[in-house]
Amino acid sequence: MEEMSKFQIDKTKKERIIYQNQLLHYGLYMPEPEKCYWTDIPWHWHDEFEFGYIVGGSILYKTNHHEYTLRRGDGIFINSGTLHSLHRQEAAEEMALCSQFFDRSFLAGSSGSIYDLKYMMPVQERKRLDARPLYQGNPSDAVFLERLQEGIRLSQEKAPFFELRVRSLFSELWETVYSWAMEGREEDSAFDSEEDERIKKMLSMIRENYSEKITASMLADAVHISERECYRVFRKILGITPGEFLVSIRLQKAQELLWNTDQSILEIALETGFGTGSYFCKIFKENHHITPNQYRRLKRK
Repeated sequence: MEEMSKFQIDKTKKERIIYQNQLLHYGLYMPEPEKCYWTDIPWHWHDEFEFGYIVGGSILYKTNHHEYTLRRGDGIFINSGTLHSLHRQEAAEEMALCSQFFDRSFLAGSSGSIYDLKYMMPVQERKRLDARPLYQGNPSDAVFLERLQEGIRLSQEKAPFFELRVRSLFSELWETVYSWAMEGREEDSAFDSEEDERIKKMLSMIRENYSEKITASMLADAVHISERECYRVFRKILGITPGEFLVSIRLQKAQELLWNTDQSILEIALETGFGTGSYFCKIFKENHHITPNQYRRLKRK
């Protein structure tokens, strides 16, 4: 299957969706059949709204405030700017996920239009609506999930007028998304936006300097808090330490190099900050249960 959108890290180190058609600002990410080994996706965020659909296996989605285990046939809405991570719950070979992304302009047109101000911004600004799981066993969710599958089909087939049809489909679904945002509005006062920005800034610093030595003290200094507070924020929001997040980013970068380059194990270890080939292999196997060379050989199957 064709990959219609992909991810990049922009200068702020948040995820940026690269659309196949820059005039549409909608993208479909499909699982790559040749890449049969699915690995966890570390904490990240992006400005686009995301609608995920589980094609195979089961995935644990984590946000700042919630955890959802989704299985084949389930789905999820991820709000713009939401910190989230994905963790497989069974054999990597069973995992498959389709995600549809779009930004505000896809439905609203120009920034500041009535569609933008009245319907898009209130959802984006409703920080307590970080994510909304969709379970196939729930009748109302099942209808929503069927429409998500229709969006996937339209995007794959690319029949005449498919852009209009996809936009129309998500305009209808947005009425439901908007209703989710209007629920529990009184809870927004409990959301700590300053803390959210602080953790994002520290994550950005790690992503930008993952190949170098980074300490909790350096992260704390960057956001003007104590080292102890740095550890507290990481554990409270992400449930991990700064060092554990650093390792997850190094592993993610190493996977990309293993898959897309012919660099040696030692070269990859040095480039991603692991220091030695033996230490890199040890950490890689502890996290993914296969060696870097075994992971690389999967591409040749």
